[in-house]
Amino acid sequence: MPVFSIIIPLYNKEKHIQNTIESVLNQTFKDFEIIVVNDGSTDDSLMVVEQNFSQNSNIRLFNRKNFGLSATRNFGIKKAKGDIIALLDADDFWNSNYLFSIYELQKKFPSADLFGTDYIELYSKENFLKPKKNISKELKNTSFLVDNYFKISLYQPIFTSSNFAFKKSIYEIVKFNEKTQFGEDIEFFIKCNLNYKLAYCYKSLVKIQFNIPNQMTRAGFKGKTIIDFNQFEKFCTKNISLKKYIDRYRYYFIIDCKINRDLVNLQKLKENLIVSNLTMKQRFLLKCPLVIIKLFKKIKIYFLRKNIRLTSY
Repeated sequence: MPVFSIIIPLYNKEKHIQNTIESVLNQTFKDFEIIVVNDGSTDDSLMVVEQNFSQNSNIRLFNRKNFGLSATRNFGIKKAKGDIIALLDADDFWNSNYLFSIYELQKKFPSADLFGTDYIELYSKENFLKPKKNISKELKNTSFLVDNYFKISLYQPIFTSSNFAFKKSIYEIVKFNEKTQFGEDIEFFIKCNLNYKLAYCYKSLVKIQFNIPNQMTRAGFKGKTIIDFNQFEKFCTKNISLKKYIDRYRYYFIIDCKINRDLVNLQKLKENLIVSNLTMKQRFLLKCPLVIIKLFKKIKIYFLRKNIRLTSY
């Protein structure tokens, strides 16, 4: 049985899937299987995989109708033979030492069931950023157990779905919510970190693609079922950091609701929002009229093209 099972949901990524799979095949740690689940792609994504990797015995390809990201991941995990599940989106790329670093984490920290690394945001071949984390600079290039995931992730996620792995055994307790159509990753991460320990490697070992059409995890959510943050309110009385964490995500979603005139989700998100948990910048933007919010978004995009990342932190 392999140590790792890499789950790659595939939906309309014909231009990227080959490079993504090759970044896995180029790993220095070779004890893995790759499970590609084609979720009803309407482009040539399936053909690219079949033509380039059909002879590779480490790759298992499944072709299904379009069921959505959560259902696709759950399907892949159920098919997995490895002890550790490593998630990877079909347009992101791993450094050649990524799997070895995860393997070292689980050996060094046997009490941990969750594993993550730092990452780089990639906007083009020339345009990339290393987001600042709420972690001491002294810990850069080290590995450690995370005491409070929600506190350390308040300002910038310390990992994304493509640089997160977990022991398959936890899947008996925590699964992707197939009813959630937007924010499913956030929901899964919250449930995982409420119940299990996280080991983290503070090295940028993954490149995450942004501003790419048809990204399953970054599509708009108007008319979709978004994550129900209210389900976690019962845990917040004993976990102040969790309350701040979910309120700040409520804020991000509210801003998107305003931009897309999504009044239904906007009202749901406001229900248990404690505004005092937001930064001064966030409170200001929350009160701004739509025209000002759109202006700030254009300014942010302008600076992103110059490798400067403006935030509301």
